[in-house]
Parts: sequence; C-alpha cells; structure tokens
Amino acid sequence: MRNVSSLALISLLGALLPVTLTACATEEDEDTALFESAFEDNAGGKEDGGCSGVVVPDRSGFGKHVALTFDDGPNPATTPKVIEILKRHHAPATFFNNGSRYAAAGAKELAARIAADPDYILANHSQHHLNLAEQTAAKVATEVDGTDALIRAAGETPKYFRFPFGSANCSAKTAVQDRGYIVTGWHIDSADWCFAAGGGTCKKSTFRYVPDEMRNDMQGYVMSQVRSTNGGIILFHDIHQSTADHLDAILTAMEHDGFSFVRLDDTTVFPKLHGKAPATTKFIGDTCTTNADCNFTGGHCHAAGFCTQACAGTCPDASGKAPTFCIADEAMANTGMCVSKPTTGNGECHAIPNTENRIEARFIGTSSSSPASANVCAPL
Repeated sequence: MRNVSSLALISLLGALLPVTLTACATEEDEDTALFESAFEDNAGGKEDGGCSGVVVPDRSGFGKHVALTFDDGPNPATTPKVIEILKRHHAPATFFNNGSRYAAAGAKELAARIAADPDYILANHSQHHLNLAEQTAAKVATEVDGTDALIRAAGETPKYFRFPFGSANCSAKTAVQDRGYIVTGWHIDSADWCFAAGGGTCKKSTFRYVPDEMRNDMQGYVMSQVRSTNGGIILFHDIHQSTADHLDAILTAMEHDGFSFVRLDDTTVFPKLHGKAPATTKFIGDTCTTNADCNFTGGHCHAAGFCTQACAGTCPDASGKAPTFCIADEAMANTGMCVSKPTTGNGECHAIPNTENRIEARFIGTSSSSPASANVCAPL
C-alpha cells in the first residue's frame, strides 16, 4: 500500500508542478510587462504624464542631482543595511512602503525609525503592491488608505504616493491626488529587481532594456542611466539583498562622477513635481554683474561679465542652455573654468560680453578626461 500511495503522490505532484510553475511564470511575465511599459512611458518624453503613474513632469535640468528612492519595504533583513550605506554617503532617501510589510517582526519599529530621521521620507506604495490600474475604485481606496494609516502611526504624514510598477489610470490617479498625495514616478529604473530575480544576472526575458553587455553589471547599467539623464529620481528596492550589497559601490561611482544626492522634496531640482514653475536660474555663459547672479552650484561671475565655475576635464550642461567646455583659467594657475560653446542662442559668442569665438584646449587638471579642443566663447 505504501508503494501504491507513493506512486500516487508522485503522480499528483507531477500533475500539480506544471500548474505551479505556470502560475509563477505568469506572475513574473506580468511584472516584466509592467516594468517595460513604465520604461517605454518614460522614454516617450511627455512632460505632463497624463494619467501615467511613472512619468515625472520634471524631465531635465537636474544638474547632476539624484533623489534616491526605495520601494517595497520595510524589510528588517535588508533595509537597515541600506540605511547604513546611505548614512556613510550622507545621502537622503525616500522609502515607498507597502503596508503589508508592516506585519513582519520589527517592521513597524523600522518604519518609525525612518520617519524620525530628518534625512528620510516615508512614503506610500499601497498595501499589497497590486496593479492598481486594474482594481475597482473601492479597492484602490483600501490599498491607499491602509498604508496611509500605518505611515501616520509610524510618525509621519505621508506626502508622496508611488503606484506599484508605475501603473495607473485616470480614476486611480485622481483618487490618490484627491487625498493630497503627490504621485511620484521615476526617471531611472535601476533594474535591481531584474538582477535580483536572476541571481545577479538580468535576463533579457525578464527586462529587455538592459544592454547585453551589462546583464551581469548592475552598477554599470545604473551609471549608464544616471549619466544619460544627468540625474533625477532613481528607483531601487530595499527588499533585495543584492541591492544592499551593490549600493555602496553605486553611490561611490555616482560621487566620483560628480553627482550629489538630494531629498525628493527639493523643489529647486523637481519644481514641476511639486506644482511650482522652474526657477529662471542663470547658468554658464549667461551675463552677470555679481557672483550672486550666478546662483547655481559652484557658480561665480567672471571678470569678463559671464557666469562660470571651476572645472577639471568636464563641465555640467543644462537644458535650454549652450553646451559647455572646460578650458584653462588664465587668471589662476593650474585651474580650469567652464565656458559656453558658440550657438545661435548666444549669437556665436557675440551675445556674451568680452568674449570671442576661438579654439581652446581642454583643461584636464587632475581628471582622467582625454585631451581635446573645441570652439568656445573664451574671454578676451
């Protein structure tokens, strides 16, 4: 009888296993489709986002500022390691929490710790991480309000909401905004969820938008995305051990590239997200009379009457402004300064006082930049 029962059990398991695997595969396929749809939404370049839950209205002008965000926690097994690394880099961050995670031992205490820390923002990521674009109005309300109550109990009044997968529709987005939330997507998907799913390899079948040469290199992929946007809001997940393991190296690489970390509520970097008009800030090559006119990071007014900043190898660019180039500062030995390249907007340098259009060599200084030369608006 035991032999017959064993054979029957094996037969039963054999019948059930394909069903289980199919269910898991279907769930993974759905996640893939949603994250790829979010990536395509962002690539579309629309500013208003319409009813999208992923498109952030601020699309450029980040000036190498990055807002770090972490979804799906709190996870007492991995979130503390993420916080430890953030502290090491003096990096603020926003944690978009799933209310269902608060049931784990120590999770509520961890959420309270995050809420009490001035470097961090506790935000709402729904209760059960469902695709809210497919839920009834009543279910959307339950998903938002349940986590809202938990965050308030942790000691923070939640201000930001992120739709799971960035997947929303007009009615769901309106319901969230009517509760006073700012719907917050992202500019950069780190794809850490994909690398975690593949044990360190982001498979093409899981997320096709990672280049093949970076499928085993999460840091390389993240840096390629951050460089392409010159900053912005980046999506990580603090529930993955692999994210905690790679975070220190990724933040170090960003700092090495000149990126700095800001809070999500920084209205100078993300004005449109917060319903504000972008500030009309002068930039490299704009006319000035005092240093106060050049109120961007590191900016000052050159004696010739244009805004500049010190450099070695490279200079930042800004949306709507002329491209820049780093040349030697003749007034200060072993120092570089940023200047504009000639464009129609600056009249091929004629609109910039006391400059001329001429070829100058790149000032390399202590950087690892390659030698180069370019036409620039150089001071007379």
